[in-house]
Amino acid sequence: MGLLLDIQGKLPVQLHGLSKLSGVSALEKRRKLQRLRHSDKRLIGCWRDPRQNLNDDVLLYQHNGRWFMETWFSDGCHSLDEMTARDTADGVRLEELDGNLFGEYLLLQEGHALCFCNDNGSCVVASNQADDKAVNG
Repeated sequence: MGLLLDIQGKLPVQLHGLSKLSGVSALEKRRKLQRLRHSDKRLIGCWRDPRQNLNDDVLLYQHNGRWFMETWFSDGCHSLDEMTARDTADGVRLEELDGNLFGEYLLLQEGHALCFCNDNGSCVVASNQADDKAVNG
């Protein structure tokens, strides 16, 4: 361990971590790169999951008639899932293409309100994040 610390102390500043130079965390850099990679998709919106012990950011995209949900988990992990969309009286019901073991789905309501729902009838409204944060964040 001492050897590793000695080596780190002799590294050029550029190798100490880009976040130290730019002031942007590695997670935020990863988010920006991911968004640039998917810049051809139409951003529907960005929401924060308000459920207990979660603080995940959820972005919905459309691309070539297909729906995608991008999730940035509070621990820094990331997922991108294709969704099925079905119009209902309550809004657009979005479900993971491969299904959800917990019976959970999203409901995109008028005015871009997003609800996290399950088959038991429970729904929680997500807090809407600023679109500029979602795109530029």
